[in-house]
Amino acid sequence: MIVLEKIRNGVRYLKKSPARLLKFGEIAKGLGIQTSRSLCSDVKTRWNSTYLMLESVLYYKSTFRGYKMRDNNFEWLPDENEWNKAEKVCKLLQVFSDATNLFSGSLYPIANLFLVEVFRVKKVIHEAYHSGDKFLVDMSKPMYEKFNKYWGEIGVLMAIASILDPRFKLLSVEFTFKRLYPVNEVDNKIKEVTSKLKCLYEKYSNVEMTARKAAKVTASTSDSAAAAAHTGALSKEDDFYAFLMTTEEEGPPKSDLDVYVEEPKYSVRVEGTFDVLKWWNQNSSKYPILSKLACDVLCIPITTVASESAFSAGGRILDDYRSSLSKDMVEILVCGSDWIKANSKTTLQTLQKSAKEEEELETQIPTINVN
Repeated sequence: MIVLEKIRNGVRYLKKSPARLLKFGEIAKGLGIQTSRSLCSDVKTRWNSTYLMLESVLYYKSTFRGYKMRDNNFEWLPDENEWNKAEKVCKLLQVFSDATNLFSGSLYPIANLFLVEVFRVKKVIHEAYHSGDKFLVDMSKPMYEKFNKYWGEIGVLMAIASILDPRFKLLSVEFTFKRLYPVNEVDNKIKEVTSKLKCLYEKYSNVEMTARKAAKVTASTSDSAAAAAHTGALSKEDDFYAFLMTTEEEGPPKSDLDVYVEEPKYSVRVEGTFDVLKWWNQNSSKYPILSKLACDVLCIPITTVASESAFSAGGRILDDYRSSLSKDMVEILVCGSDWIKANSKTTLQTLQKSAKEEEELETQIPTINVN
């Protein structure tokens, strides 16, 4: 993209000389712009760094114009049309940056956060693709196609995880699906998710029932003698106990899933303080089967690899001796490594700190100070 190359080269030109940066800072001061924010150069293989570069350059937009008037060798000032394109790209990349910053938190994000956050990404891509702006359409087309491809593979799991958040339940699916799919497909898509959830619940229920039957067989053997001792007493009131048995059989009891879906959603006053796994643990006696399903689904991490470390990790895993590994084996290696590191909270914090320091070294330049 020409506008990105022009901005990238312009930032590099300024970075090569402290004198140029000083002059740039003086112009910013003269225009009343605070110079506490750093200019950022990007790494081509890291789109998050491209977002940081665009954000910083747009902040100093008027300063770049002033600098061009002071330095005739500066050949990379975008014109008005190119500035508009840069703003559009920055706006599109911001939603990706916000999502990755949330997802790459190794200690807290779990599967219930998938749906609503990815919906924001889908919404921005969809709006760009259908905007009628040729520049945005051309840029967002590959994003749109990729998103639809991968969304089909993980969309159902995301939706189920969101339903299992007691703050959302079916409301999150109904809200997002109406905005993700054509009107004529919404109902079928929601039915597909609820059907998959019921099917999954039935599997957990069957396992639980099998375990209970086995426990009953063991218990009935030990209790047979005691039951025989009471047979004479019960026989005198056969009609009453027959009535009790009839009453119990009237209408099948509701499943955990039905009870959970029909009850009002759980309200949380302060956003961000809700621990969904803790809630399911506290309500496990009320939902004995569904709570096990919920914990298995919600324990799926969004990611355990910091977004900016993913590219660096690639070179360490796929070296010259391992370049023939299948994608499944590479995935196993990455997951295995993350699980080992996750045993220590201190290790995770150290990795996050290292990833942050690495990113700062590659994308930021010193703060512009004019004294």
